Amino acid sequence: MKQTLYKYCSVSTSSQMSRAIDLLNGRIYFSAPANFNDPFELSAKVNISSSPLLDTLSQKERNEVLRVFRLRPPTALSDDWKEKVGILCLSEGPANILMWSHYSNNHSGICIGFDTDQKPFSSAKMVSYSDERPAADFNSDSEKLLSRVLLTKSKHWSYEREWRSIKRTIESDELNFYYKTFKNNPDRLDEIASTIEENGGPGLYSFEKSAICSIFLGSKITSDNKEKLIQAARSACPQAKIFQMELDHNYFWLNKKGISSFGLAP
Repeated sequence: MKQTLYKYCSVSTSSQMSRAIDLLNGRIYFSAPANFNDPFELSAKVNISSSPLLDTLSQKERNEVLRVFRLRPPTALSDDWKEKVGILCLSEGPANILMWSHYSNNHSGICIGFDTDQKPFSSAKMVSYSDERPAADFNSDSEKLLSRVLLTKSKHWSYEREWRSIKRTIESDELNFYYKTFKNNPDRLDEIASTIEENGGPGLYSFEKSAICSIFLGSKITSDNKEKLIQAARSACPQAKIFQMELDHNYFWLNKKGISSFGLAP
């Protein structure tokens, strides 16, 4: 079944408005997690008990090592690595009251819906929520490591219903490895090119504007910002449906009202 994922954005400052218009024009920013608002972001610990080095120790030495690491377990990712991975955070729905409050400046911003059949949204994976901080085992397969380290957060954040698309930095030694691999196996060119294209760390990336399928204007958006965004959307992604979010008169939820080319639909 086709899925849409959503990005909530503030437009209160000129730089925020520029980034929102960049989005409408097919340019999206992957942020370094070192700047995220969750203090436990990417803080998975290393499960030292799974280390093969422990097998070389006596029982007494093993117990002492485990005791020390229980008190101060090492983190799976270094602070340097957190600066080199780019993450795009998306959500499952456009009517999440808390998401509008926290990420769209108290309902005065916008929310944009993206078709997950298209890149980079097609690579998004669901975040899971847990009471315990995840632990990464030695020699974990890449999928398990990704899930535990990059896709597990505290249950405090479960309201976000988050999905993530991830781009890691490709270092020069890895590029050299790919170059040598290509020289020895030219038939792997497509595979190598795809790996390099899909990554690159934090930064601004282009995508097909046809991936934008819907745009939601916050219930408290200013008339000036509303006009700017509608004009930008009509020009950049005319296929996208535009809605105005409104507070329900009887219940604690948000309603959407379609906007035509000439204003609010009757």
